[in-house]
Amino acid sequence: MVHVRKRALLLVAALAVFWAGSAGAQCPTGDVNLDCRVDYADLLLLAQSWLLSAQTPADLNGDERVDGNDLALLAKHWRQRGCPIVINEILAHSHAAAPDWIELHNVSSVPVDIGGWTLSDKKSELDKFTIDAGKRIAPFGYAIFYEHFHFGNVFNQGTRTPFALSENGETLYLSAANDPLFGGCLMAETFGASETGNTFGRYLKSNGEYAFVTLSRATPLKANADPLVGPLVINEIMYHPTIDDDAEYIELLNISLGLVTLFDSTAKEPWRFTDDAGIDFWFPSDAPVRVRRNEHILLVKDAAAVRRLGVPASTQVFEWGPGKLSNRGEMIRLLKPGDVDEAQTRYWVEVDRIEYSDGSQAEDFPDGIDPWPPEADGLGLSLNRVFPSRYGDDPNNWHATIPTPGSTND
Repeated sequence: MVHVRKRALLLVAALAVFWAGSAGAQCPTGDVNLDCRVDYADLLLLAQSWLLSAQTPADLNGDERVDGNDLALLAKHWRQRGCPIVINEILAHSHAAAPDWIELHNVSSVPVDIGGWTLSDKKSELDKFTIDAGKRIAPFGYAIFYEHFHFGNVFNQGTRTPFALSENGETLYLSAANDPLFGGCLMAETFGASETGNTFGRYLKSNGEYAFVTLSRATPLKANADPLVGPLVINEIMYHPTIDDDAEYIELLNISLGLVTLFDSTAKEPWRFTDDAGIDFWFPSDAPVRVRRNEHILLVKDAAAVRRLGVPASTQVFEWGPGKLSNRGEMIRLLKPGDVDEAQTRYWVEVDRIEYSDGSQAEDFPDGIDPWPPEADGLGLSLNRVFPSRYGDDPNNWHATIPTPGSTND
């Protein structure tokens, strides 16, 4: 034990020049014991594992060895505190008289007292609802707050301004207010329009970032389910053709078990495809498009140009008109009609969304590495979805390969 203490003291000396403090949206790197603080307890655990070649929480950089690289990461975040409580899942479009709800999750290994923390749907008024004093969430545990009993109930002593979650989308805020341990923490989750009964929740992507996505099923007080995928997905993206710039296309695939009609008979509106740079294609309304199980359809800039790449004769092809896909990368979305608000504004439910990149936009990614394959950027290849049934807005589910418009991906 004496040797361990000596190691810890030496490591403490190395940390002196890195003394700093801040609050983040998650537990910081270097938090070995998962209490959302980087301090002497983490340093001691790292010292106890020093130079071990094994899987251990002290292996902060994941190279299966605890050494100076891990010490540097711990030092970089020394004395930082994160936010151990996150907005984990929400129901914003409940059934009939059922209430909306908000689920919070403790991502740390210690119980957290959230008494005095606040919930709101308005950044300029964060204290619409204040959580009761003494409310605690167990390590890695959950807590739920309901509209009819908590944040929407004018008779609840914590409710300053009653609110409900919008089925058409908005931003929800969780603030630690003046918490003595985690004061300054402010979490925000923005969500779009949703269908009745569908929840939004946190999903960990391959690059370590969390997305707030529609889930395949509601999971109150439990670990979140996988994202909802389908019934149609964006399956292939040709954003930078080699020879003819107009040979851009987006391939959609029906992964459901039956026929999908791209028209909502109740809303009397068709589905849409949009991007960030001016494409806004509405599927036909007079003759609604029907897509069979496992059928591919194409959205294209120029049908003649794309057909020269070899499109099966039976493939449904639709020209999107004005606009071009960005060669740098952008967000593309497949949408279906949602509800209309009191001002008669139509809201749109995302069926699928992909934010692709050309592989050279390192500054847009938190770790400084663009994970998208650069071979699709004008080098003759297209972006192909690897597993159509898995979450799409994640670069690890895409690779660059030969174009296969209207056919099964290579």
